[in-house]
Amino acid sequence: MNPELLTLYRKFNTAMAADDVAALEPLLAPDFTLTHMTGYVQPRAEWLQEIAQGTMHYFSSVEEHVAITAVATGWQITGENKVTASIHGSGRHEWPLHTVLRVQQVAGQWQIMSSVVTTY
Repeated sequence: MNPELLTLYRKFNTAMAADDVAALEPLLAPDFTLTHMTGYVQPRAEWLQEIAQGTMHYFSSVEEHVAITAVATGWQITGENKVTASIHGSGRHEWPLHTVLRVQQVAGQWQIMSSVVTTY
């Protein structure tokens, strides 16, 4: 398993669980999108703004499984985490999230191009 990409995945989840927009920003490509389990494709700026405003408030992310594979456009990190969050005032809930990150190296730095989230 690629240790750099595993570290990237863990930094992403740690920053998200801490609602740490400053830590998330350098991990995400400028055109990053997050596809939610509802199917909504959210642009980077909108997602980060919702975290900063507390509209999307994350409490924890507990890693259960991670796999890293090479794909034609870079790398794919697939993980399963139990994520506790309050989304749009829904109250605190735990979701078993299956997340697929598409990552590429840009100017010597690994960046997350997209994240697609479903449940498992």
